[in-house]
Amino acid sequence: MRKINVCIAVGNPAKVVKKFDIKEKSGNKYYELENKMVKKKIQNIPLGVKAAVVYTMASVFSRGLSMITVPIFTRIMSTSEIGMVNLYNSWYSLLNVIATLSLTSGGFQAAMKDFEGERDQYQSSVLTLTSIMAIVLGCIYFLIPNIWNRITGLPSVLMILMLVVFFFAPAQDFWLLRQRYEYKYKLAGALTMGSALASTILSVIVVLNLNKVDSDQIVVGRLYATNIVSIVISAILWIKLYVKGKTIVNIKYWKYSLKLSVPLIGYAFAAQILSVSDRMMISKMVGNDAVGIYSTLYTVSSISLLVWTAINSSFIPYLYQNIEKKDNRIKELSLALMGSYAIIAVMLTFLAPEIVKILATKEYYEAIYIMPPIAAGVFLTSVSNMYSNLLIYHKKTNYIMYSSIIAATVNLLLNFICINAFGYMAAAYTTLIAYIVLAGTQAMFARKIRFKETGEKSVYNDNAVFVMAILTIIAALFGLVLYRYTWLRYIIICSGMIAGIKIAFMTLKRIKNN
Repeated sequence: MRKINVCIAVGNPAKVVKKFDIKEKSGNKYYELENKMVKKKIQNIPLGVKAAVVYTMASVFSRGLSMITVPIFTRIMSTSEIGMVNLYNSWYSLLNVIATLSLTSGGFQAAMKDFEGERDQYQSSVLTLTSIMAIVLGCIYFLIPNIWNRITGLPSVLMILMLVVFFFAPAQDFWLLRQRYEYKYKLAGALTMGSALASTILSVIVVLNLNKVDSDQIVVGRLYATNIVSIVISAILWIKLYVKGKTIVNIKYWKYSLKLSVPLIGYAFAAQILSVSDRMMISKMVGNDAVGIYSTLYTVSSISLLVWTAINSSFIPYLYQNIEKKDNRIKELSLALMGSYAIIAVMLTFLAPEIVKILATKEYYEAIYIMPPIAAGVFLTSVSNMYSNLLIYHKKTNYIMYSSIIAATVNLLLNFICINAFGYMAAAYTTLIAYIVLAGTQAMFARKIRFKETGEKSVYNDNAVFVMAILTIIAALFGLVLYRYTWLRYIIICSGMIAGIKIAFMTLKRIKNN
């Protein structure tokens, strides 16, 4: 081993500030100075940033696992069985809004601030509210089980599973929300990823074994296997929150939480209807086979949402910090971010035939034509999010609810008419129309509120956003024509990737400069 003396000078080259030994051994250099600097940089990263990175990674990991298992389940389970799984998930998402009273989202962060010294007591108290709601829903179900089974299209064994999840799951939600608020990301991130991995492995094992014996309980087995890990973890946390909080009922906490959460129930319910009503109506009007095909390709088309979630979560702090500076950089940055995302959404659409061949069987090939409108609708999520960010900033979240209700109503009406007339694929186009309505109404409300509050019409370049949205929809739908011309698609995809990389570098440079 030999030592090399290195002098670091700052300002005056003649003035030596520090002296370091850099060690070299067996051709591999270990730079102690660099290691110290790296460690120092990591230590200096704000805790909030570290937490955001970990939670984003956990989310991507969890959703990535679900995508990885798609080719496994589509080759083992029938389209009808996959349809039943997605129907269960759709009803769970919708009824969960009522079961939780939106307490897991509405006002929880505010409560952590307002009851800083009483967080344990607040958690256990509001947990009682969600537990009571789960019991109430259970009583209603057991009074008229047959009616509920006919409405949902689910057997009793799956409805019971859903009720059990409603009872315990809020405990895990409250715990994770508090961990996020307090930037305690290590255990929360590990628990999220570990739970997702365990659930995925267990569900695959169960499905493989049930398939071997040709069981007709493969749907029940998969859903119970998927949820059992979460139920166990949630049950442990349910007990822990009560033991730590030592509060079952507190009227003060109940009034506070309900005042903030109840107004959001309408928004959350409308948002869920907009998101899952197509699958429910397809199940009733066509059958679970169609639900299986439609929902699988819908999931594939929505992969890019992982990218947008990360983009939007990074953009929001910048927007809120600079919104009152009336700086054109917000206009430039928002366009660059949406432009990058638009290219990703369109490229995903153009690759639909190849993606479906990898992830699914021949039964799903005919449905690739639903991917362009869904991908376009998913892109419009970015537009609606940009304007909802403004509404949240001005504390006018009721307008988000109004726009969601309008879009959900349009979606329900169009689904009722078009699915009967044109088949289940029509639901993809009605969803696109609904997201156009959502983005348009939120943009209109945001402009109205912004002008009322500041006299400024918008912080974005609305005309450019409108043109980008139109062009993205046209480009995505153009994929319907290009599916027959493989080489032309590949040329456009390569060109799009080059453009996307260029825009991404420009965006990163702009962010750095800002």
